[in-house]
Amino acid sequence: MDLDLRGELKNLMEEIKKRQRYIEDQVFLVSVLEHDGHNTVEQQAGLKFERKQLALQMERQMKLLQKARD
Repeated sequence: MDLDLRGELKNLMEEIKKRQRYIEDQVFLVSVLEHDGHNTVEQQAGLKFERKQLALQMERQMKLLQKARD
């Protein structure tokens, strides 16, 4: 695997881990807010966006892994 590809994969994996952690934290926050009776429409929309971004990053990761395998 070439060094550029390895570096890109490493960076992408770090970004994915950070985004996954952020999403987990936000899910917990939303559950607490809902339990306390708050409106969470904005937080839910933010979570939807973050999940979509995570899916795109994971798709990119798969493409890079396939490229590395070829």
